[in-house]
Amino acid sequence: MKATPWVIIGAGGHGAEVAAYLLDQALPLLGAIDDGKPAGPWQGTQLLGALADLAAICAGHDEVRYLTAFGNNALRRKIVQRVESLGIANLRPATLRHASAWTGLGVLIGEGTLLAPQSIVTTRASIGQHCIVNVKASIAHDCVIGDGCNLNPGATLCGDVHLGEGCYIGAGATVIEKVKIGAWTTVGAGAVVTQDLPAGVTAVGVPARIIKRQGMPETV
Repeated sequence: MKATPWVIIGAGGHGAEVAAYLLDQALPLLGAIDDGKPAGPWQGTQLLGALADLAAICAGHDEVRYLTAFGNNALRRKIVQRVESLGIANLRPATLRHASAWTGLGVLIGEGTLLAPQSIVTTRASIGQHCIVNVKASIAHDCVIGDGCNLNPGATLCGDVHLGEGCYIGAGATVIEKVKIGAWTTVGAGAVVTQDLPAGVTAVGVPARIIKRQGMPETV
């Protein structure tokens, strides 16, 4: 049976990482799509064109899988909405789980989500659609992660943590057990979150303190 090919949406730094993960696992990669870059050789594969070319790229395949590769959560959601608006019947988001990522029993992972190398999801956790669980990020038991979240490298969620949609957890940050963080909140790198945080704020430090109330992005 012929393997289903992949397309990466976004050819920046994170897109280059995703390409490396796909190629490392010998998954069939057609190439990447990026509105801001010309077609041509890229990262061991090809830049195929812009989003407007996506339907033609998918033509001739029974099914094509895609993964959005933008670290900015609001931008990633906007791009997903644009892709969905194209109505390409044989294109669907798919979970990419690197071979060195580890997941235990009872873990649910939404479509379009990346589990990067050496990430860990222990047990009975739920991760939404189009999330990034980056290198060596750790999610413990009974955590619930909303759609479109980004856990940066080395971030740690202890047990029964709840993240609303679009949360951004900085590199090396820790969220202690049973903490709830509202939608579209940012936690700075290295912060330690010891109490609940509302939606639409930025918190930094040890323990984490709110320094900004940015509200919700325009895409919400």
